[in-house]
Amino acid sequence: MNKKFLVTIYFVFISAIVFTQGLGDIKNLDISSLSDEQIATYWGRIQKEGYSMSQLETLAKAQGVSASKVAEFKRRVYGLNTVDKQAKNLTDSTPITSDVSEAYGVQADKVIGKKKNTNAPFGYDFFNNSKISFTPSVNIAVPDNYQIGPGDELMIDLWGASEITYTARVDRRGNIKINGVGFIYVNGFSLEAARKKISTKLKKKHAGIGAPKDSYSHISTNITVSKIRTVQVNIIGEVKAPGTYALNSLSTVLNALYVAGGPNKMGTFREVKLVRKNETIATLDIYDYLLDGTQKGNFKLQDQDVLLVGPYQNLVTVEGAVKRTGIYELKEGQTLSDLIAYFGGFTSKAYTDLLILERLDGTQKVVKEVKLSEASQFEIKAGDKILVQEVLDRYKNKVTVLGEVYRPGNYELLPNMTLRGLLLKADGITPEAFLTRGIITRNYDNTYQENIPFSVAAILAEKTDIDLQNNDVVQIFNKDNLREPRTILVQGAVNKPDTLAFVSKMQIEDVIALSGGLKEGADPNNITISRRLKDGSFKTLSKLFTLSSETNLALNNGTPFYIEPFDQINVRSLKGYAAQQYVKVTGQVNYSGAYVLENKNERISDLVKRAGGLTEFAYLKGATLFRKIEDNPIKKLIYNVESEDVGVDKLKEFSKSNVTSIGIDLEKIMQNPGADSDLILLEGDELVIPEIKETVQVSGEVLVPSLVKYRKEYRLKDYVNSSGGFTDAAKKSKIFVRYSNGQIKTVSRFLFFTFYPKLAPGADVFIPTKVAKEKMSTQEVLGITSSIATLALIIRSLTQ
Repeated sequence: MNKKFLVTIYFVFISAIVFTQGLGDIKNLDISSLSDEQIATYWGRIQKEGYSMSQLETLAKAQGVSASKVAEFKRRVYGLNTVDKQAKNLTDSTPITSDVSEAYGVQADKVIGKKKNTNAPFGYDFFNNSKISFTPSVNIAVPDNYQIGPGDELMIDLWGASEITYTARVDRRGNIKINGVGFIYVNGFSLEAARKKISTKLKKKHAGIGAPKDSYSHISTNITVSKIRTVQVNIIGEVKAPGTYALNSLSTVLNALYVAGGPNKMGTFREVKLVRKNETIATLDIYDYLLDGTQKGNFKLQDQDVLLVGPYQNLVTVEGAVKRTGIYELKEGQTLSDLIAYFGGFTSKAYTDLLILERLDGTQKVVKEVKLSEASQFEIKAGDKILVQEVLDRYKNKVTVLGEVYRPGNYELLPNMTLRGLLLKADGITPEAFLTRGIITRNYDNTYQENIPFSVAAILAEKTDIDLQNNDVVQIFNKDNLREPRTILVQGAVNKPDTLAFVSKMQIEDVIALSGGLKEGADPNNITISRRLKDGSFKTLSKLFTLSSETNLALNNGTPFYIEPFDQINVRSLKGYAAQQYVKVTGQVNYSGAYVLENKNERISDLVKRAGGLTEFAYLKGATLFRKIEDNPIKKLIYNVESEDVGVDKLKEFSKSNVTSIGIDLEKIMQNPGADSDLILLEGDELVIPEIKETVQVSGEVLVPSLVKYRKEYRLKDYVNSSGGFTDAAKKSKIFVRYSNGQIKTVSRFLFFTFYPKLAPGADVFIPTKVAKEKMSTQEVLGITSSIATLALIIRSLTQ
């Protein structure tokens, strides 16, 4: 029997150790910061261990977890929607006992930064805000009217002829005990009255207390409350967390309500009753505190007080142009004026002449119209809904002028105001205004509009005028916006060819000056102007003029020639004028560098001679001519190869520029200068003559890309084999060779024969990569086969 008892104690002890490890989480964590899912997970873990909420409280107390933290955890569990009451081991009648000296308020639902609960009565979110603390301060001096009771601790300081400090705790009978004095009954006394009684009792032991203040034997006293007691308060009714709470004795009705989370959505905010000794001694109206800051009925609590929160009285909904929309609770007999005070009045856009009210009338709803002047006599009933509309978004005395006036915008419509008067108010029209036509857009009750055209010039000249009406909109157009933008085009031998805005009375010298002046080599006597025709002829496209201009842009003393809109001016260059043109030769010549072309027929052989001829190391078969062109043909060659090809990086990089290589036979050119193979040089050409190379580069899909020594007897495959041979991914049919002079040759086929390019020193061999082809899986093959078989059976059945 003893062994079984010891084993049982052992398992209980082990279980307690394991469980209390979990309790440490409550002690160390801020429960208010945990989510509902975390609280539910933790509570589920406790239940799996086989513990109830009461056992949790007992073990938590043994581990030093504060009662307030346990109470907060219980409130969080109690507020979970996903956990039923049986699983929580709680019922609606389960009291929650809390010592709130450390934490105040239901913190499960923090509303800071969250959207306001629009379906709850006014004041509901106030008690959900964990950032507001209603904890009564215990560090301030206790007021003289504080009522002393069991549990309070008094501190009695004596100084002067005698210095001593007594601390005495009020026992359950209401007495304090002082050594040498005895018991003193102070229960129910105010602190001020208790001071007098205690001082009187102390005179028996310390006679100097009664001595005159100027006497050397005088003893001064100071009696304060060093520790205040806790009181048990029952909070019942329509609150979020009803129960019994341990509060400090400085707590008030509002403090207790905040601890219990405040009234729930069914609770009243207008009549919270404080019941003491079976009698209602005070009633707190929370609206008075929230709206006016008054605390009538917010009494300090005593032990065994009861707070009773009943159901709400009359709920009224307010919507529209008010300062605080929402649901408000009104008492019986309160009027619309009271409600207006609750929602803070109307916004600046509110239409207050007539308020719309929806009311429940037995089996259906009715609509009533209430004038604001009747608000103090109009009684509000339960279920009423007030809708405050906004003023109309329209004006009753506005006219608008837009466009080319100096001060466009809205203006007040004065009696007998005319269009001319409005234009004068807007400081007149701008020089860009279109004078022939303006438009008035007139609105008729926002349902019909009418355009009224007028002549701006006639209005300003007082030849006619138009009376304006409310909401008229006057539009004055910009003359440039009503026609094609007028420009002139300047091109040719000017420093800044451009399209210029047309300006009246512009001459050719003005155009040249705006275009940066003439270039060096421009011919001022050969300036062509092309002008649009308006003669109705379909044969002639434009009219041409040829003019001369002063090179120093001096004023023309003769008959001026004015430019017209859309003219195109072309300044020609002098006949035969050309700037220096350069070509370049690099590599194996005696004097490499840039050379100026002497004439348009200069050829490659001429450039080599001017460069001092070839050196003994020149590799003529590898010579290449590079030329700048608009369209690089190497790009087409490179991009015709599959994008997966490898080994063409060098060509792709080269093809990005507008320079292409031209394969030449320099050996033949030097033997026969001036022949067709001896190309005429163009500006920007570069002749590159390399030195003799003895290698061939092999890259791409070979096992070891490398440089291989050139051998005359070697074929292409020999060079590939010298680089380890082809890889499995090599695409042999697309091999191409780039020679030193820029020429490119690819593999060719004829019938069943394959011809590979011959190699030369300095050549590059590129082996591209095969394009990967997806293979069908076994399931896909079976699916296609079965589909074909089914199709064959269908055809057979149809043909029989």
